Amino acid sequence: MEALTHNDIRDFVATAGAFLEADAVSHSVHLTSVDAALEGRRQPAVLISLHENGTVVGAVTRMEGRPLHVAAMPPAAAPLVVDTLRNGPGFTEITGPLDRVEAIRALWRDGGRETYRLRLYRLEDLVLPDVPGEARPVTPADDDLITDWWIAFVAELDGLPRAEAEERAMDSRWMSAGHVLWTVDGVPVSWAASTTPVGGVSRVGPVYTPPEHRRNGYAAAVTAAVSQWAYDAGAEQVVLTADLANATSNSVYQGIGFRQVSDWSEYKWD
Repeated sequence: MEALTHNDIRDFVATAGAFLEADAVSHSVHLTSVDAALEGRRQPAVLISLHENGTVVGAVTRMEGRPLHVAAMPPAAAPLVVDTLRNGPGFTEITGPLDRVEAIRALWRDGGRETYRLRLYRLEDLVLPDVPGEARPVTPADDDLITDWWIAFVAELDGLPRAEAEERAMDSRWMSAGHVLWTVDGVPVSWAASTTPVGGVSRVGPVYTPPEHRRNGYAAAVTAAVSQWAYDAGAEQVVLTADLANATSNSVYQGIGFRQVSDWSEYKWD
């Protein structure tokens, strides 16, 4: 196997783009990151294509400020990828399917910790829950509300103080996405976002319901609504990842038609 590094995003896409799109469900994060780089919204830090007998068999990407992403890397390529990365930009975070993350982690360096164990889901048959209220698209007038809820989502998810959560949330606002609110009597009670389709796939997230509105089915309703938005925007497949430590969210997503694809890990060295 051979690893080629790319300094130009268009050269990388010309080489590995078709490979990534061939499994757009598993490679959704790669594809949305590459799309952002092509549009100048992200700066690539690592672009590696993996070849065997003249055929592309894998890829590894990292955007500035983001984890190394290894969903498209065959586990057997881990030693080659690690050797390549030791001669270039390093990394302190990695994400992808569990077996690929473990293959890299074992070779990279000691220490570190798993920050999340995740499950990737794909929507099979969308089930619209019977929940009071209605969905509406977010408008510019909702920007302050969405910003506040996005920060609250990150602070709760990562256990961060507001200042750090705000920085991390704003780093995610670059995503080209659709945003939907679930409202009851005109009052927003839940929010969900989904990336615009890339390679025929949209990825749902974040999904957030303020504590005072929880346990009413609103998260299921708004997730179903934003999934329908993604289909209407041209997505052929809708995916999301859920923290396996949160049994409630996993149950909610399965209840509206999401089915398991693979288990993922996020790992970090401080």
